[in-house]
Amino acid sequence: MSQQQHSVATNATQDLAIKPSINTLAQGSMFWQPDYREASPWLEHLPFLFWLVEALRPQQAVGLGVESVAHFAVCQAASRLRLGTRCFMVGVHEEDAECKQNAEAIRAYAADHFSTISQWLEATPIRVIDQFDEGSVDLLLLHVEADDNSVDYLLDRWLSKLSTQGVVVVPGVARREPGCLVFRAFETLKARYPHFVFHHAGGLGIIAVGNNLPPLLKNLLGALESAASTQVVQDVFARLGRSCQDKVTVRHQQALSQALETRVNEQASNLAAAEQRVNEQEEHLQQVGEERDKLKARLEQQESRFAQERGRLAERVSSLEEFNDELKKELMRQREQGERQANEARESAQVIKASEQSLSHAQQQLEANEKDLLVAREENAELISKLEKTEHSLSEAHKQNQDLENKKQALTTEVTETKQMLETRFSELAKLTSLLEANEQSLRSAHEENTGLTNKLQKTETSLQARFNELGQLTRKLQESEKNYSDVEQQLAQQKKEHATLSAQLKAATEREKEALSAVDERFRELAVLTELLEKNEAQRGQLKRELDDTKSANQKLEVDAKANRETQAQQRREIERQSHELANLVDQLEALRAAAPSTDTSTQAELTAPKSVAKAPPLTKRAIKRQVALIEASQWFDAKWYLAQYPDIARDSKMSANPARHYLLMGGFEGRNPSPGFDSAYYLQHNPDVVESGINPLVHYLKFGEKEQRSTNAKY
Repeated sequence: MSQQQHSVATNATQDLAIKPSINTLAQGSMFWQPDYREASPWLEHLPFLFWLVEALRPQQAVGLGVESVAHFAVCQAASRLRLGTRCFMVGVHEEDAECKQNAEAIRAYAADHFSTISQWLEATPIRVIDQFDEGSVDLLLLHVEADDNSVDYLLDRWLSKLSTQGVVVVPGVARREPGCLVFRAFETLKARYPHFVFHHAGGLGIIAVGNNLPPLLKNLLGALESAASTQVVQDVFARLGRSCQDKVTVRHQQALSQALETRVNEQASNLAAAEQRVNEQEEHLQQVGEERDKLKARLEQQESRFAQERGRLAERVSSLEEFNDELKKELMRQREQGERQANEARESAQVIKASEQSLSHAQQQLEANEKDLLVAREENAELISKLEKTEHSLSEAHKQNQDLENKKQALTTEVTETKQMLETRFSELAKLTSLLEANEQSLRSAHEENTGLTNKLQKTETSLQARFNELGQLTRKLQESEKNYSDVEQQLAQQKKEHATLSAQLKAATEREKEALSAVDERFRELAVLTELLEKNEAQRGQLKRELDDTKSANQKLEVDAKANRETQAQQRREIERQSHELANLVDQLEALRAAAPSTDTSTQAELTAPKSVAKAPPLTKRAIKRQVALIEASQWFDAKWYLAQYPDIARDSKMSANPARHYLLMGGFEGRNPSPGFDSAYYLQHNPDVVESGINPLVHYLKFGEKEQRSTNAKY
């Protein structure tokens, strides 16, 4: 029971400590969200910076160092609160390409949103000190690095420029890493000036240099008297700052998720392209394999055909060689037979010669016998006996001679037959020789054909060798393709792994995004609780204010009345100046009309009914003019044909009628001319003095700000 009472007492003490701190500091600006969000040490301190601008209401704010997030936050707060604050950013960007690109983006954003209150002085903080008057700076932002030791020096140099309500804001005062020096400079300044410290997001130090501080800022510094109040204030602004950081984190996570999705899509497309290349390689390999199979089949066919041709040639060569051997053998046999017959003929001729010799010898003997017969006849008587004997021998000799003649005829017939047979043999030998020559010629032609076939075979073998070489090259290409295919498969596997990794990263990023969104939702729930608490405190504060208003002295009422009188006088002064300006414009128009000497009454009446001038256009850069002309032309509130028909003096001028939107931007809007029937420029300027003071074209101001703020465009709406 005692523990419960102690817990209740503790909670009651905390509530009592929270309520004064929230009641004395709560403002609507602390719940604003920045329009310009980039990664910056100032990002989580922007709710306090909005609160500080509303509490301090500075007339001139200076940021030392190129820090666009804090600069545009001050500009946003000053513009939204309509303070007319002049916001300066002092510093020089680096010369690399990325810094130049960022500088161009900063200039473009400033020209689009805060062209009348924002200015970038591109010089060092020391060189521009003389450009500011003494006591003219209400808010000084020191954008210094954590290891910068020039905080004391800069503050000493700029101290005289701060006003009686001057405040210095220094980031990074909670960082204690090796080399960080800002916290030491802040510790030194804490002993000299009132201060307040936030420890989240690297820390933020507030130094109150002036001695005439606004009440809200005094309440902030007074929170240090209670540790619980200090903790509550620090926690509230830390939570509000985390909401800004969470939105940037969510945007970063979304960008990262989109980048991962883009990378996954690229990897998927690369994977599809790799698969397509693999398929093409497979098709190419298949075609090469088919060509290789076709070449192998053709090679086998040619080899089988050449083998058959070589077999046929070998058979034909062997048959020709056998026939040649037979012819040679027959020729040798014929030659041997002819030689044998020649020998026999020579022997027969020798026998015939011997017979002829014996016959001649017999004839000689016959002649001798005849001589002897004559002698014997002479010896008539004596040799009768011898004659008989001689006749007998003579008859025998005649018989022998006849036998020899018969033998001679037989031998002659035999010689004739032998000669005929030799002639026959020689003719047969000639035929055999011609046949042998024909066979030899056929054999030579066969050899030539064999040589041609051998050459053809060699050529074929050469072609086959070339085919084999080509097949080897194709095989090597096939091996290389297979190797490339394996490499592509490895790359494909690696890409699949990378794809899986990227998918895991995408999933993790999605989970982180969900966690961030849940954290953002939690922050918004906390903000809702804080808002509800703030509303209750504001209600209490309103009640206290009403009670306090009832007890205010007459002096404060007089001061309020004096302030109202001063504002009325200032407004009357501005109205007098505006009317004087309108009168001068009317005089100029009247003189222009008199000089132009219009030809028709209609044009004269149109010129006389031209609207009155209200204000002058502020000086704009060519780039800003181009953007604002495009903004007007794209708007539904501008009708170029109606504008030229309504104002004939503009339609007659070739230069002005060429671009009516430009004329309305630079002159027409400030002369009270209307861009369309639904938008009254003079009415808008008359009912919105802040637009007149800003010098922005009425339609441009309405498109950028007035439409969101639901300002009326004419007397009907």
